Amino acid sequence: MKTILLLFLITILTDGVSPSTTPTAAPQGNACTTIIGQPRKPPCEFEILTVWFMGKNNEVLGKVTKPGTAIKLPGSKAISKQEVMNGGSLMYNVSIDFRRINTPSTATAAYTLSKANITNPISAGETQVVNDQIKVSPNLPQPGIRPNRILFNIALNYGKSQGDPNPQLIAPIQLLQLENPVTFAKLAKAKETNQFRDWAEAWMTFSVSVDFTK
Repeated sequence: MKTILLLFLITILTDGVSPSTTPTAAPQGNACTTIIGQPRKPPCEFEILTVWFMGKNNEVLGKVTKPGTAIKLPGSKAISKQEVMNGGSLMYNVSIDFRRINTPSTATAAYTLSKANITNPISAGETQVVNDQIKVSPNLPQPGIRPNRILFNIALNYGKSQGDPNPQLIAPIQLLQLENPVTFAKLAKAKETNQFRDWAEAWMTFSVSVDFTK
């Protein structure tokens, strides 16, 4: 069986430390609700299963499986580090596993992954595109098909105050969301809700911190 739904932007992960790819059956129906708790219309296409944070050797440093999860990453495991006089930046690999739960309400050539430094963006300036060329089949997967996967990296910027030995992260990422750009534009134009999250096909919120002593 062709697993055309499996999306690898980075195809090779180290054996024994890579995120789990256990096949998962896709449920039927609408598993997406709006911020006010109502089912979204049209129903969401995807469900984000896991957001993995990985280090320099692709070892798993933390994972998010439900909204609002807090994770702390070891500073020494960043894939790269840049320092300036009053701060710096740590780079980490991130992997997202997601699956289709409904067929598209509108056709699109590609999907978009966006990020935000807040959990509830309400304007275009509060989100940034990570990748807008994500290809996903419009068909529901058969039971046992592995989830789709997107891999990318993020920078966590930090600042240091004079006399304070503990650096502080500056506006770290807190939201990832998958968008059908055609559906997204229709919902925005209709203004059924002013919440960007409600226009997305799937989203996950979390809080990230760094332990600079590890």
